[in-house]
Amino acid sequence: MSQAEATTAAPSGSTTPDDRATSFQAVKGEPEHYSGETLLVSAYAVLWVIVLAWVALAWRKQADLSSRLDDLERVIDDAARKQKPGE
Repeated sequence: MSQAEATTAAPSGSTTPDDRATSFQAVKGEPEHYSGETLLVSAYAVLWVIVLAWVALAWRKQADLSSRLDDLERVIDDAARKQKPGE
């Protein structure tokens, strides 16, 4: 049985899956709660907040590392000065 014969053989009130797949039928129900524009702006806002928080955290860690490096250089310089006169 070909597809055309199967379509004509179906009762007039029912539709086959192939018929439903080729046409758009709107879903009846509640209206959308949020518009696409609102969701897009919200998503970008959340993304920017996450990126800025990550940059701030990285900046703070870098500042901590720089201060620790400065302390280490100071300690090494002090140790080198103390060792020099005794040579």
